[in-house]
Amino acid sequence: MQNPKHKHFRAMTPRFDTRGITGTSMGGGVISGYEQNAKLSGLNWVNEAEEMLRTDPIVMRSWHMLRQTLLSATWRFEPGIENDVVSAELARYANEAFGLDGYAGQMTLSWEDQLQYLFQFIPLGYRYAEECYKVGPDSTGRVRVWLSHYADREPSAHQRWLSRDNQTLDGVMQNTVGANTQAQPIPSNKLLLLTLNKTGSNFEGIGMLRPVWWFWRTKQRISNLMCVAADRWAIPTPKLVIDRSQAESLGLTDGDIDAMINEGEGQAQALLATEQSYLVENPAVKFDTYSPANNFHVDGPLNIITKCDSQISAAFLTQFADLGNTETGSRSVGEIHLSVFRRAAINLCDIVASAVSGVDRQGAGTIGRLIRWNYGLVDPSKLPRLTHTGLDTDDLADSLAALPALVQAGLLTPDDELERAIRERLGAGDLPEDAQRSPLSRVAAGGGSGAVSALTEKLIASRRNG
Repeated sequence: MQNPKHKHFRAMTPRFDTRGITGTSMGGGVISGYEQNAKLSGLNWVNEAEEMLRTDPIVMRSWHMLRQTLLSATWRFEPGIENDVVSAELARYANEAFGLDGYAGQMTLSWEDQLQYLFQFIPLGYRYAEECYKVGPDSTGRVRVWLSHYADREPSAHQRWLSRDNQTLDGVMQNTVGANTQAQPIPSNKLLLLTLNKTGSNFEGIGMLRPVWWFWRTKQRISNLMCVAADRWAIPTPKLVIDRSQAESLGLTDGDIDAMINEGEGQAQALLATEQSYLVENPAVKFDTYSPANNFHVDGPLNIITKCDSQISAAFLTQFADLGNTETGSRSVGEIHLSVFRRAAINLCDIVASAVSGVDRQGAGTIGRLIRWNYGLVDPSKLPRLTHTGLDTDDLADSLAALPALVQAGLLTPDDELERAIRERLGAGDLPEDAQRSPLSRVAAGGGSGAVSALTEKLIASRRNG
């Protein structure tokens, strides 16, 4: 046995002590050093993000398209290990708890309803919910601990992150809202924390709205200026032309002339305020318009607004929604954009699935806590995995247009399995037993000539025989 003090032995053993830091600047539970604009940090950013969603139709459209795509996914828990009795039982409990895979569920809110607010971490950057529990019987009559629901905690009520070492998350503290409520610290093992683009100990991440804030603000300013220009074009600025010499030739005194000027100014102000629709001239004051030429051109401002809208859509990967309104209207371009959009949606769902699944840990591992309370300590590899389907691209559906050519070329066999797959996607039900046909009869029924059918059958047979 080697001497533990031997230099070579010490080099071969792992160093269990932690020497580095995450690099995140956190003081008093407040994260700093990432956002350089003071208007977009802390609660200021929460208010700005909420205003963006409430006031801009392109922002809301982009987020609505992404959120509805995410909500269209189908969720279920799968066993950690296939064909394992313990894993199957744990997955059954998890599906019953969340109301997935055909179970009615034990939660007071459906999983889909809770995803409505859990997905809000995407535009803002973070969102957390408190786990609320209850006790009750399962489908077999045994009493279990269940997740009642994920109680949403608005970011506008967030006060600070709790961390003893300013690195790891120990919990959160909220502001007191209302006279009859008293906020208490929420420990991290009772939280589901969802963060987009998390680095280090930056639990607030970077939301999709942050990169488009400048374009949203610019769009607002350009829209306001364009409205001012339209207002001045519709109601030109009145100009008072004063002729004291003519008024004096009529014997009017300086006091009379000053009174006429004041009266003219009042009429001009009333006209601009739409309180008066006409003007009355007098010997001392005549009315004209300032810059009477038509200088109202909206093409420039509208081009800027359109560019801002395209940048907002690009941040949410929904730029394919603008095809036809821009210089690009190609279907292939739209399909590429849609493919990237679907991949992004899958990854966003993976963030939620990863946070719910796994062992009990800070801000995540809900299913690990529930399994430990109900089944004791189990092998982590046997814990149920939350999965989602329905957002992946369907290769068969995308290839339907090319199926006849592939069949005629002998590259695809039109057998019962292929017909069942197509009928399933069309919602036509399963293939009846008496409807089964040979590949040759299918080719012939599709309008192919006898020569083509025979050639196709020959190619299929030769391919099968190697």
